[in-house]
Amino acid sequence: MAHEDLMKKIFKLYPFIVIFVFIILISLHFVYSVFVPLLIGERKEIYINPGTKIWFLAQNLEKNGIIRSAFYFRFLVNLRNSKIKAGIYEFSGYYNLLDVIQTLEKGGRGVKITIIEGLTLKEIEKLLKEKGFNVDLAKYKLADFSEIDLKNYFPAESSLEGFLAPDTYEFFPNDDEKTIVQKILKNFSRKYLPEILKGMDFNLYQRLILASIVEKEAKYQDDFPIIAGILIKRLKNNKQLEVDAALVYEKCGFVFCQDALNKKDLIKDSPYNTYKKLGLTPTPISNPGILAIKSVNNPVQTDYWYYLTDSEGRAIFAKTFKEHQENIKKYLKR
Repeated sequence: MAHEDLMKKIFKLYPFIVIFVFIILISLHFVYSVFVPLLIGERKEIYINPGTKIWFLAQNLEKNGIIRSAFYFRFLVNLRNSKIKAGIYEFSGYYNLLDVIQTLEKGGRGVKITIIEGLTLKEIEKLLKEKGFNVDLAKYKLADFSEIDLKNYFPAESSLEGFLAPDTYEFFPNDDEKTIVQKILKNFSRKYLPEILKGMDFNLYQRLILASIVEKEAKYQDDFPIIAGILIKRLKNNKQLEVDAALVYEKCGFVFCQDALNKKDLIKDSPYNTYKKLGLTPTPISNPGILAIKSVNNPVQTDYWYYLTDSEGRAIFAKTFKEHQENIKKYLKR
């Protein structure tokens, strides 16, 4: 009888025991999944697009062995009201689930690309493609970006040559073509346009063109304002600029190469041949930096009319054509 009573009590308590054991197991599983660090031995890299759904991200993290449980990831993200940020994330070492969520809340990184001073549109396009961004910069004009104020200062039909502001940018793999270009142009408007507006001589587009020439003609910081002064003086006195960089730009297909200029190049009938035509080139020949722009706005006035650059890129100046010819023999004809 006592045995039967015991069995009845056990059966009566059985559901509660099952529930209790179930709660214990769930709690242990929760603690294990959330708080026990997971060793991520091999470096794992994931990219989160803007607008990625949490359920999709959770599955991706679990699939890549970065978290143990997609379910608990979704649960905690919703509980914390987490704002997961887009970007590239790298995981290596020990992480528990909370560590991963906190990392994703802080934000990842994009692809950083540095546009150095003096690159041309085509060279920048190539740089972007090497980093995985297939961008056709040549098809755009300033008029295509009505939300940016540049067309209010420069000819709306201008190509983007000259406006691709040198700087370090961070792009995300899902950024479309126009988003990338807008980011660069907005930086030009914010950082470069105010400097161009400080100039006194010529119109804004002419200042930009002149700065792009100075950028390619000068190599040393001290030479920039002196070369700018010579070029401005030649323009104001109706003398040809006689700059090699403009011809190289055209000869090499609007990039810069090591092809030497020859006599045929110097007599070529071209708007970029500043040995034959007066005035500036029709467009910028590079994307100049702040130093080149400031040098155009604040040129150094000298008695020099000519210059050349030696094998180390140092400018050699001359006051007369005769002196210039002597410098050519001394520094270039060896």
